Amino acid sequence: MAKKTRRARNGKTDSQNGNNQLTNGQQSSRARLDSGERFRQEYAYVLKDLRHILILAIVMFTLLILLNLLLKYPV
Repeated sequence: MAKKTRRARNGKTDSQNGNNQLTNGQQSSRARLDSGERFRQEYAYVLKDLRHILILAIVMFTLLILLNLLLKYPV
């Protein structure tokens, strides 16, 4: 395990100090964002399929209601 070091707080940000390197927390959050984006790209077809299933379910449910009304009260 790496030794932890403390940095002195002087009120300046990393960019003001000329330190443009990412901290461990920033790297891990960026890695999480990248993995989340990669996950969305890899499984985009699943969301597309779920959307189609939802639309089909709504259409079928509406059709069942209309058929119930038409068959219950014949014209």
